[in-house]
Amino acid sequence: MNAKFKPSRLGISGLAIRQHIGTLMLTLAVMIVGIFFVTTIQVDLLPSITYPRIGVRIETPGIAPEVAIDEITRPLEQALSATEGVEQVYSQTRENRVRLDLYFRVGGDIDQSLNDATAALNRASNNLPDNLEPPRLFKYDPSQLPVYEFALTSSIKKDVDLRVFADEELARELTVIPGVASVDVSGGVEEEVKVDIDLDRLQALGIGLRDVLDELEERNQDVAGGRLLGENGEPLTRAVGRFKTAEEIRNLSFAVNSNEENGASPRVYLRDFAEVIDGTQDQRIFVSLNGSPAVKLSVQKQPDANTIEVVDRVKEKIQNLTQSNIITNDMTLVTTLDESIFIKNSIQNVINSGLIGTGLAAFAVLLFLGSLRQTFIIVVSIPLATLGAVILMKIFGLSLNVFSLGGLALGVGIVVDNSIVMLETIADGVGIVPGKKSKSRLTSQNLINQSINSSQTVESALIASTSTNLVAVLPFLMIGGFISLLFNELILTISFAVAASILVALTVVPMLTSRLLSIRWSSGLHKFWPLYWFNQGFKQLTKGYGWLLSKLLKLRWLVVIIAFVVLGGSSLNLAKQVPQEILPSINTGQAQLIAQFPPNTSLETNREVMKITEDIFLQQPETQFVFSTSGGYLFGSNTTENVLRGSSNITLKSGTNIQAYIDRVSQEFEKLNLVDIRLRLFPDGVRGLILNNSPVRRADIDLILQGNDQNSLDEAGETVLKVLGEKATLAQFSPDGDPRQP
Repeated sequence: MNAKFKPSRLGISGLAIRQHIGTLMLTLAVMIVGIFFVTTIQVDLLPSITYPRIGVRIETPGIAPEVAIDEITRPLEQALSATEGVEQVYSQTRENRVRLDLYFRVGGDIDQSLNDATAALNRASNNLPDNLEPPRLFKYDPSQLPVYEFALTSSIKKDVDLRVFADEELARELTVIPGVASVDVSGGVEEEVKVDIDLDRLQALGIGLRDVLDELEERNQDVAGGRLLGENGEPLTRAVGRFKTAEEIRNLSFAVNSNEENGASPRVYLRDFAEVIDGTQDQRIFVSLNGSPAVKLSVQKQPDANTIEVVDRVKEKIQNLTQSNIITNDMTLVTTLDESIFIKNSIQNVINSGLIGTGLAAFAVLLFLGSLRQTFIIVVSIPLATLGAVILMKIFGLSLNVFSLGGLALGVGIVVDNSIVMLETIADGVGIVPGKKSKSRLTSQNLINQSINSSQTVESALIASTSTNLVAVLPFLMIGGFISLLFNELILTISFAVAASILVALTVVPMLTSRLLSIRWSSGLHKFWPLYWFNQGFKQLTKGYGWLLSKLLKLRWLVVIIAFVVLGGSSLNLAKQVPQEILPSINTGQAQLIAQFPPNTSLETNREVMKITEDIFLQQPETQFVFSTSGGYLFGSNTTENVLRGSSNITLKSGTNIQAYIDRVSQEFEKLNLVDIRLRLFPDGVRGLILNNSPVRRADIDLILQGNDQNSLDEAGETVLKVLGEKATLAQFSPDGDPRQP
């Protein structure tokens, strides 16, 4: 130690050593609060993100797309484009559905934009056609996505009975679980009462079709009857008018226009000119699990609920329902989405990384210093700093997710660095050197003073080095843009881990070191021959390195030039070969198929093709199960009919090489020779993770054609697809081509 160095009484490490009882109490408080926060902190798959976009969905039953464009889509586009901050309005008009998406600049107040868009939508609603369902307007928030989905099949129940059980029994039981916000049921066949009117008979009776529809609507409702005044009370009354059976609808009466004067108009019943059928809806979307008809249930959690706890409660509830025979033996439940598994795996990976890092750090300290006490100090500092980082995460409203867990894993290495530097400096200052006679025979007070002096020699250096780490990380928070939405929590977590590591290194480590090294008892582990010979060998290696360094310093300019040419040149060459992407591919253990059919495709053709692809998937030994939809797609409670669309979600067995699986199955698809039918199979990503502010989510390049002539746009689109398809085929079979499907 430099003799001119004068320790400051204001130093953090010196204060922690002198006030060791207070430091110990604060350490215990951090441990208790940290453990409490670990058990109560919100756990999600993704950070709390609200993407800069707003969606509008309108159901348009019975309105042709060509008519809906003029009467619904364009008026809404004009009204919503006036929303402040909107940069792009993207719309899709299909049969029975209009979809609009508003894209805003990143960093704006999306809640205020939602209020403005709601006001604009309310003003435009007066000009929309009557009898439309109320438009649904929402933000793109991953926390509103389902956290658990499962498919329900039955070997004996009909499709309609399975849907009724899922709606009225299973969904009701799961909704009351704490933390569950809603349970949505989709797929299957819903009950429906059809009224098939004979228009010729209706015209002969002189009854208008509008009169029939109005009567059905007016009669099928309950009406408040007011208050019934009595001697013993004043109960409220209600006139019950809702239909309970199809027979009540058949007996609905109508007045018939009559030419008789001063006579009552004759009345006829609905059954006289219409057929009332108590049946099911016409099925337009077919859902299957491994080829069997299925119903899907989607569980959405409350925003502040713990994903793992909610999913575990749902699984426990399903198990109880099975044991009580509410879910009968003929039913099969198969999980198609479980976010808790991915989160648990991420948490387990971080725990494993922390344990491995702690073990390696302990082994390194034990190997070089040969001291059990110093090893114990390092082992304690790592989880303590991690708990400190979790406390800061909880205070600033962060959650445990795949990004913040990655930040905690990165912070473990920084914790070890700062703690070891402080530990070795104090140990060397008080004379604890492996293989040499210890100076720990000093009195306790002298050893504490020596510890204070030694710790303060590196205190400013540690603060400076840690500040450098923070300076290197924190500017990423100011980058802004779309990607900042994803990585803000990662950067903040790394910063919290760095801050916690320097606090532990400046307080807990010097306090423990000064007290534990004053213990006169020694294990004598440094005399154990493997450690002794390792340290002797390391000393010889250090001497050899010193001799080599002295020679290289005489040729320093030559060394610098050689290092620059070799390392710099190879780095530039390798940098061009390293793939560049925002995020690496995340293995979810699932693959997804998107089937796109040409115009004028029938629903039967769609079902036939999807059945063929499903059979191909089931023939693969790596396939665990296949969940498919034909004639549209399902998302939560939203069911979108689209005869030109089909999809399959394939869950693979553990350890499957997904890319090899996709390549092999794609080759089987090529043998089908499907004309103008595009089958795109790709690894399934993390739901809710959006990497660009584009209408096309799974595209690296977004190409939009605009024009006033629909026919010209269709021709141009087909030409572009043909050219891109040819280029992709050439790239696929070229030596340097990408083997994946275009």
